[in-house]
Amino acid sequence: MKRNRLSFMNKVLQSSPAVKQPKLGCHSSLSQTHMRAALLDWGNLPHHVVLCIFQYLPLIDRARASSVCRRWNEVFHIPDLWRKFEFELNQSATSYFNSTHPDLIQQIIKKHAAHLQYVSFKVDSSTESAEAACGILSQLVNCSIQTLGLISTAKPSFLNMSKSHFVSALRVLFVNSKSLSSIKIEDTPVDDPSLSILVANNSGTLRCLKMSSCPHVSSNGTWPTKIKTIPSLLWS
Repeated sequence: MKRNRLSFMNKVLQSSPAVKQPKLGCHSSLSQTHMRAALLDWGNLPHHVVLCIFQYLPLIDRARASSVCRRWNEVFHIPDLWRKFEFELNQSATSYFNSTHPDLIQQIIKKHAAHLQYVSFKVDSSTESAEAACGILSQLVNCSIQTLGLISTAKPSFLNMSKSHFVSALRVLFVNSKSLSSIKIEDTPVDDPSLSILVANNSGTLRCLKMSSCPHVSSNGTWPTKIKTIPSLLWS
């Protein structure tokens, strides 16, 4: 494991234009060894460099990397890493995407709910996944989410849920997030009255509402007045 990590580090150092090979001149081999060791000490990388690396890692790899050392764990919890996040939820072993681990979900809710700004939920066709997504939503009572997307990879997804349960979970976000400006929902059980109630609970920040495959929502001409006041309404 250690050998693999050092080999990977060597490749990074050799290929990076930002890292210049030192001019050793007449330095002793001992000095060379010390300098090499310093370059290979990932624990000494500046926070902003580790942060940049973490931004390109999938969540599960980022979580594993956070256990390397204390400094990396500190970077793992920097708010900038949690502005944008996608929760992936599925029940099928054959699903083409992996579920976000329950322990990580709870850690995010506990430590980073206030940092989330651009959030999406990707669920499979199972009702269990849809209910799990709503369970997470109902816990985001201390958040400043700006955009929310509920993405269904296959029907029926949210459609099989109780309308009251679904609306109740969304209402938590509409009430508590004072900066919610955009929301996209797919295959949901909302209807005109429940949608109107949700919009009424918003603090006036909602600027875009996009609905897709929401069969209980009527056409544009009969939407309640409260909904029509949203600047950008997209329905399909």
